[in-house]
Amino acid sequence: METSPASLNPSLSAAEIPQFVDKLQEKYVCPVCNSVLRNAMQLQCGHQICEICIDPLFGENTKASCPVKTDEECEDSFSKNEIYKDMCTRREVMKLPVYCQYSEYGCSETPEWKNLQSHCEKCEYKPVECDKCQEKVPQNQLTVHKESKCSYRDVVCDHCSQDVPFCQMKSHFEHECLEYPLKCPNGCENVVLRRIEMESHLQTCPKKSIPCGYRSIGCDFFDIVEKVEKHQVVATDHHLRLAVSFSGQTSDQNKALHSEIEERKTEIETLKSTVQELHHENVKLKNEIQPLVNSLKKDTKKKLVTLTERLINLERMVEKQPKREVLEKQEQAISSLKEDLKVCKEQITQLERVGPQGGSTQGGIPQDIKNQLKTNEKQMAIQDIRLAELDLRFQVLETASYDGVLMWKIRDYYRRKQEAKSGRTLSLYSQPFYTSRTGYKMCARVYLNGDGMGKGTHLSLFFVVMRGEYDALLPWPFQQKVSLMLLDQDSFRRHVCDTFQPDTTSTSFKRPTTEMNVATGCPLFISHSVLETKTFLKDDTIFIKVKVDTTNIPVP
Repeated sequence: METSPASLNPSLSAAEIPQFVDKLQEKYVCPVCNSVLRNAMQLQCGHQICEICIDPLFGENTKASCPVKTDEECEDSFSKNEIYKDMCTRREVMKLPVYCQYSEYGCSETPEWKNLQSHCEKCEYKPVECDKCQEKVPQNQLTVHKESKCSYRDVVCDHCSQDVPFCQMKSHFEHECLEYPLKCPNGCENVVLRRIEMESHLQTCPKKSIPCGYRSIGCDFFDIVEKVEKHQVVATDHHLRLAVSFSGQTSDQNKALHSEIEERKTEIETLKSTVQELHHENVKLKNEIQPLVNSLKKDTKKKLVTLTERLINLERMVEKQPKREVLEKQEQAISSLKEDLKVCKEQITQLERVGPQGGSTQGGIPQDIKNQLKTNEKQMAIQDIRLAELDLRFQVLETASYDGVLMWKIRDYYRRKQEAKSGRTLSLYSQPFYTSRTGYKMCARVYLNGDGMGKGTHLSLFFVVMRGEYDALLPWPFQQKVSLMLLDQDSFRRHVCDTFQPDTTSTSFKRPTTEMNVATGCPLFISHSVLETKTFLKDDTIFIKVKVDTTNIPVP
């Protein structure tokens, strides 16, 4: 049984409908789209329309009437269920003769529409692409095209007998062919040579242009060999005048060079004297500044010891005293430490500028004293680093939660997501939070551009168990229920939530032996299309909440 192309694709576009041999009868034209009936459907009044024209006819209505309206029956409305397939008209349409779609390439066949597809698959005029010039030609003419019409067909050069593409033959003659005959560019009469011979001919060509032999002294005569030789004989007086002028210029230049050399000698002697004076001043400066350095070294060591003791006391206060008291005292201590560091640095700066004439010497501070000063500066820098670490520790204390709930605010969402796309910052870690002051230590990890299966399409959210100070007193593996949430910033009710019970056999929930365990969670937590709406993203900011069930955790 033959299959019609229309039944395979009832939604053929106008461009895909073949050209009919005869003019279409009116009964085969759809009154809705004014094109040939495709998969004809019969209305109650007897008229036909295309199957794909049913929806446009009804629009958003449940009832429609015939678009022809030639009699009273066409005025009656009907529903889609009252339209039926018109198999008879379909067969008639598919038997209409049409032109082959390759008729422009020479095919004169007019098969029935139902047989068009099978004919086109076997048609000898079906265009194929030439593998050399990429031009499309009928299949039955491909051989002739490659032999006599293709612009890239190989042609034998008449001069060197090489195979050259037809379209490149002109370039081959002009630039490549070594046997191609050329005329001498200097205008030698009756001289035609092969390209391979031309280079050697130009070396000895009698009409080659050369400069005068006295060009180095100023003669600018330039002509063929014969005329240059004649010029050198007849222009003797001219060449003598050029030689005298050149000799005079050379003599003047020699005098100027001699004078410049004498000046350089004088400058060198002056510089030697200056260097000796600076050396003596440098030795004197070293002897005068050494007592000051020794005094500074003693003072600095005392202050560093004092600073170190105060830092140690602060760290002990962090561990033993309540959080609020520690925060109040650390602010005062840090301010005091910073003032001490500032005074030490000012003393070092003043000492660097001090010299026997108040810092105006040209010799500067000796290298060994500079090294000692740099050592002192490094020790001060170490104290700065310890202060910064202490600041960070107190910042963590201020944001830490001890009730098993993490509230994480992530600003600059789009910038951070772009950094994740580029590979600059693939993931972000939250601040730590705890189930209690002596409980489990945890954090969250988010991939804004997704991880694993969610990469590029979803936000991935994970839960991480971290190594804590009281792990030895807690039960392992970690067994508390965990809820991961993205908060609704619009109605505050439609939060996205995923809850899981830890797998006690997974290494993610064993007691940590490194800073943190492998993260576990949801690679497909929420798609970007849902996340990047006003419900969850406002002011370029999202809020993530992690809640850990703290019941049944023994208190040490």
